[in-house]
This record gives sequence, C-alpha cells and structure tokens, in this order.
Amino acid sequence: MMLCTAYFVYVQLFKQSKLVVGDYMTLNQTFTHHSDAVWEVKFAPNDTLMVSGGLENNTKIWNRITGMVLHELPHEFGTPSADFSPDGQTVCTGSFDGKVRIWDVRTGQLQSVLDGGEDTIWTVAYSPDGTLLAAGGNDDIVSIWNVETGHLLYEFTEANHNIWEVAFHPSGKLLAASGSDDAIRVYDLQKGTLLETLVGHSEVPHGLDFSPNGSLLASGSDDKTVKIWNTKSWKLLHTLQGENQAIHSVVFVDNNRVIAGGTDKKLLGEFLEYHFGFTGYTQPIIATLWDVNTEKILQTISGHSNDLSLGMDLSANKQLLATPSDDQTIKVWELH
Repeated sequence: MMLCTAYFVYVQLFKQSKLVVGDYMTLNQTFTHHSDAVWEVKFAPNDTLMVSGGLENNTKIWNRITGMVLHELPHEFGTPSADFSPDGQTVCTGSFDGKVRIWDVRTGQLQSVLDGGEDTIWTVAYSPDGTLLAAGGNDDIVSIWNVETGHLLYEFTEANHNIWEVAFHPSGKLLAASGSDDAIRVYDLQKGTLLETLVGHSEVPHGLDFSPNGSLLASGSDDKTVKIWNTKSWKLLHTLQGENQAIHSVVFVDNNRVIAGGTDKKLLGEFLEYHFGFTGYTQPIIATLWDVNTEKILQTISGHSNDLSLGMDLSANKQLLATPSDDQTIKVWELH
C-alpha cells in the first residue's frame, strides 16, 4: 500500500513531462509588468503595443519594443479579458465586476461602459471589421453590441453555464462560444440565431480559434484535447492530445498548424496549488505546437514556471506569439 502511494505521489508531482525539441519557436522577450497572475495578452494591429490583464486590478497598455507601460486602465477589480480593435484605436476590457469597458489607446481614457453583463466577463472580442463587440462570462449569456452606438444587438442564452471564450469567424458573419456545459455553440450574426451546437469534449472547452482561411475551428478543453472542426459541415476532423492535463488557450499559427497550452499539473498538483500555493517540482510544458493534418507534435515549450492562462495571442504579422501565465509574466516567442 505504501509503495503504491509513493508511486502515485511520484507520478503526480515529480515525473517530468516529455519535451519535444524543435526550432519552430524560440523565446524572444520576457515581461514582468504584473504583480499577479496574467490571464490575457493581445497584440495591437501594429504588433508594437500590447494590452494585458488578469488578477491585478489594472489593465496595462505597453510598448513591446521598449517595455514601457503607457497606460494603467483603472478597474476596481481584475480584468481577465481584453482585446484591441482592428484599427488599434481602442481597447475593450472585461472585468470581474461584470462590466465591458472601451478605452482610448492614445490617451488611456475611458470612452464607454456597455450594459449587459451581470457577472465576471471571461472573454471579449472585436469583430474583424470592428463594428461589433462580443462578450461572455458567468451570467451564461453571449452579448453582442454595436460598437459605434453601444446598442445591445443580441443576447444568446442557450448555454446553461459559464461562457469562457468567444471567437469571430474571419468573415465576421459567425461567432463561436464555449461554455461550461461542455458545448461549443456557433451563432449566425446576420440572422441572430443559433446555427450549430458542437458536442465532443467531455469537459469544459476553454480556448477557441478559427484558422486564418476560416475553414477550421480549434477548441481546447479541460479534457486534455484539442479538437479540430470543419466549419462547412461542422464535423470533427481531428483530436489532438499531448502531455497537457488541461488546455486553456488555442491559436492557429497558420491554416495547418495550431498551438495550444495550459497546464500539465496532475490532480494532486492542482489540489496542492489551489489550497496551499504549491507550484510543483516539475518544469511544466506550457504549450504544444501541432501539425493539424498529420496530428504530429512539432515542438513543446516550457519557459514559464506556472500554468499558461486563458488568452495567448499571435501577432498580426504571424511572427510572434505572446503567452500570459500564472507566474505573473508575459513571454513573447519568435516563430520560425
């Protein structure tokens, strides 16, 4: 019995995950602007400015080249979600107070507060043309606003538990939303109706992303898998699984490669961290790069000392990847 217990503890806390070495990604920069866990980071369209938020009250707009923080956007509570508008002129933030706010990037001034949310906003996103803003959170509602007027266009209420991610199709005509009921719902924004419900994950899907050409949708889940869906038939094409114990964020690098990250802490490690602040003895694999067609792992990266959070991002020129982490840092990786 003692031998079995010792082996269980070894596997849970000490056994190192297998790293896949490659030269597709190399660490470029590490930023330490935050004093608490960072949940999301986004590139501006010019790839120079960044916005990041998390458990710390204020969202930060900063320059990636100089590292200088340009604006501290004040919130009474933390901001687990943020996004740049496609023209780079504004930033929207979603907060633990249930509010979605729009800020002027040049001045850092608050422009408007959008009505609709009543609980933590886990995800916000501008549409590709910047005319719409989507958000979701603990009130189980996907909200869509007209950015110019601030008018609430739609409230989608089909989910029966938290909304974790919203993602616009590159055409701007569709929106995907993931929920804690283990389903992914796709909405037709021209008709304002539910188009498809994708069921395949056995636990909560957190991360969502469409491929650049719009033909694929990737979803990453607590069930340790990334699933790839065809956006014409909505059929499941691939299921990718590596060393991660849960997937928090997923991003297409191009139309055939996807990177997904989260945590490789097992059950005991997660319990000890949550209750006692124990971060573990292993070097965590924070993200895995996949070839979608072959389902082959191309490279794993392990630069953070704690879990990857919900919102990593790819630069507009497709050459940089930003990863936010519970270790309070943001890392920028160069893609080759």
